[in-house]
Amino acid sequence: MNVSELIAKNTLITSFVYCGVSLLLFQSLGYVFCVSILLICIFKLSVSTGAVKKPSNIIINLLAITVIVVVFLSLGFQKTIEMFVAMLLGACSLKMLKVATKQQAQSVYLLNFFTYPCFYLFSQNILSFLFVAALLLLNLSQLFSVTHHMPIKQSINNSVRKFIFSLPLAILMVVLVPKLPPFWQLPNAKNAATGLSEDVDPFQISDLSRSSELAFRALLPESSGFQPPFYWRAIIHDSFDGKRWGMSNLQARPLVKTYEPVGSSTYSVISNPSNTRWLYTLGAGLPASNGTKVNYFGILYQKNLSNKPMQYEVSPIKLDDARASQWELNLNTRLPSDINPKAIALAKQLNQTASSTEAFIINMKAFFLAQSFQYSLSPPSINSKHAIDEFLFETQEGFCGHYASSAAFLMRSVGIPTRLVSGYLGGEFNDESNYYAVYQYDAHAWVEYYVPQLGWQRLDPTAWVSPQRILGSLSDMVDLEQEFNDNLGFSLHAFSDIAAINWLRLKLEQIDFQWTRWVLNFDDKKQSSLLEMLFGQKNKLLPALSVVVLLIIVFGLWFIYLNMRSKFREPKEVRIYNHLMMLSDEKSDKLTPKQIFERLKVQWPSAADELTEFYGLFESARYNAQPLSSHQYRRLSQLNKQIIKKAKIK
Repeated sequence: MNVSELIAKNTLITSFVYCGVSLLLFQSLGYVFCVSILLICIFKLSVSTGAVKKPSNIIINLLAITVIVVVFLSLGFQKTIEMFVAMLLGACSLKMLKVATKQQAQSVYLLNFFTYPCFYLFSQNILSFLFVAALLLLNLSQLFSVTHHMPIKQSINNSVRKFIFSLPLAILMVVLVPKLPPFWQLPNAKNAATGLSEDVDPFQISDLSRSSELAFRALLPESSGFQPPFYWRAIIHDSFDGKRWGMSNLQARPLVKTYEPVGSSTYSVISNPSNTRWLYTLGAGLPASNGTKVNYFGILYQKNLSNKPMQYEVSPIKLDDARASQWELNLNTRLPSDINPKAIALAKQLNQTASSTEAFIINMKAFFLAQSFQYSLSPPSINSKHAIDEFLFETQEGFCGHYASSAAFLMRSVGIPTRLVSGYLGGEFNDESNYYAVYQYDAHAWVEYYVPQLGWQRLDPTAWVSPQRILGSLSDMVDLEQEFNDNLGFSLHAFSDIAAINWLRLKLEQIDFQWTRWVLNFDDKKQSSLLEMLFGQKNKLLPALSVVVLLIIVFGLWFIYLNMRSKFREPKEVRIYNHLMMLSDEKSDKLTPKQIFERLKVQWPSAADELTEFYGLFESARYNAQPLSSHQYRRLSQLNKQIIKKAKIK
């Protein structure tokens, strides 16, 4: 295979890689852009097979303008990270149409060492790491193949050896070399695919039940004393406009209420990137780690949005909110006028025989139980101005948001301070690593109402209609198994009833948990603690200096070894050639190999054909820069033996 064919083959492979990366990022980069990259890949394939001519510079420039327009129309100027990655992938894909020389190919493969890791901007789990590592290995092998004219298989073996050699050094550097703060940071993440919303339409929260993405993991020590059901608070919605529940400015205020600790232990949560800053706690909590703050309601939030998983510690507390300000109570009883008249009439009717808040709740529960309400993951759409009326008296089929919003409206209608809470309920317990995994389909909404002298109390109206929902994860509900699987579509969660698939899913989940906990969250504080534990407080710089010295020694020895090998180890074809020359009478250093072979044909006429074929292979390897394949090397050795045999040399 000549150099041009080698470059054409490698660039075609790279085009398919760009296409694969784009398709994996279609949710972030958009369908239109991914289709554009796919069409460029098909065009490259057509050029490689000779179906179409190689495009001119004008055609490539027109394609580049088209890609730029597609990027701006599909992504806009707000998604700067996605726009940067899309432009980079588009430029590299178009460059593959033009690459013709070794220098051009080398420039693209060097650029790929920056292009492929951009995948980490969108996903940092263990599968993403393995995928990008494989791409980098392939890219390194292609760089070797183009630079040294190696067959792909040989260059891959070479790359794997170098990767294995460098891996221990990389691990040592990550663990022992002191971490410096970043010189720059990416813009705040704003494009989480799923997650809770600060401004929520309770009749649309069921959309999250269609996502099996991981929301967060929690490690609850036995000493924490928490028992199911686990209500993970995230956002307090105390403002209602008749359709949507939003947040008041209390959400942004710091915690000013008095509180008392609950127990003496903390628990850990590892949250996945989200589109909001709000974190997840069981009840109220205080931050026990840096990077988090607490607001007026005892809910934690991160100082800055992050595009990678975040681990934080929580100290559980109990707020002393037995006395609330009149302004706060008025806020939580406020309702728009001229909406849901039937629901208001129902609330007044239920309140006639209620002497207290608890009695009203009992009457409200009796109403729900007496009707034919059903819990559903796919309730009928309600877009009416009087949505709660339509739900209570017509459809009577809904998700948690339907029941929570309706109960909150009924209670506010009779002057009971009530607010909506969105978060998550339950979690899947992993008994091997002792943590709970909470997924987006575990999203839940419930109610908190105020009782004088007691403070804010939790109420979950969904439990009246579907008691099974509060016992664990949504995936555990047998009655909704078919509907749940249909919602998720094609995913491992949807096939959890198959033992082998469920075992595989749990193992992958456990591996990803350890990866997130020990690799992604290995920051300067964890590194400092590790070094202090291993070397003591006074000698924390010793390992860093040791690594630097070790790297100098290792790379020095490696450099010496490479120079010695290149100096003393001759190529295989030269060794076979020298072996043949040792047995011949032609010893003159003034003759070229071609002249020597012509004389050998005269010396050994019976081996003339073998000598001609031998020199053809030797010339290709030594002077035409065409590397021999393993089959050709074997043929060279066979010819050597045949020549010796025919010449009857002993």
